[in-house]
Amino acid sequence: MACTGMKAAAVNMQINNQSDTGENSQARGLRVLLCDPAGAVNQPAGAGEERVASPLRCLDRATDRRPAIIVLRFGNLPVREQEALLELSALLKRNRHTRSIPVLALLPAKHRKLLENLRQAGVDFAHHAGEIALDAQQIRAIIAGLGPEDRLARQLATLCPFLHYNSIDPHHEMTVCGAYLDRMVLGGRRLREICGTGDHLRCEYYLNPRRSA
Repeated sequence: MACTGMKAAAVNMQINNQSDTGENSQARGLRVLLCDPAGAVNQPAGAGEERVASPLRCLDRATDRRPAIIVLRFGNLPVREQEALLELSALLKRNRHTRSIPVLALLPAKHRKLLENLRQAGVDFAHHAGEIALDAQQIRAIIAGLGPEDRLARQLATLCPFLHYNSIDPHHEMTVCGAYLDRMVLGGRRLREICGTGDHLRCEYYLNPRRSA
């Protein structure tokens, strides 16, 4: 736990120690590289920041500019575009030029399957930013506040392992309870207050899962 806190602090120190001037940014590399395919971030990028819409362009700029942190904005994207960001995450962590750069995923909501895929890809941090558009200042505040609770392992530990997802169409899915044979559709208060928190450890379905014959 102490190590994860120290790593987050080191990321913030690296970003904050870089100059805010565009000239020094060019010399030392970017502070923040943001990949935002859905255009869900308002305001132009500030000095020392760059914004791209394409995962391929993000990989190219990350390799060339070596930012202090790479931010991937997962908004309300079709499945294919989410998969492209996941593939980008894995490529960044396999590439010898970029694998040491911290990667932060901004997610619209808690989603166990997506968090598991991000962890497998090697992503360092995830933050649930909601579906609203963010501005550059809000993203800077999220980066500055990164801590142990933003590590993927910590977030997965709070989510019920019986959370399953049934696709409806490329943009929508149903969240269902695997401890109730995937027949209970989850949402609203139960999903927010029980399934997506540590309180799932006291859930009657988690404690006594129903199993098919």
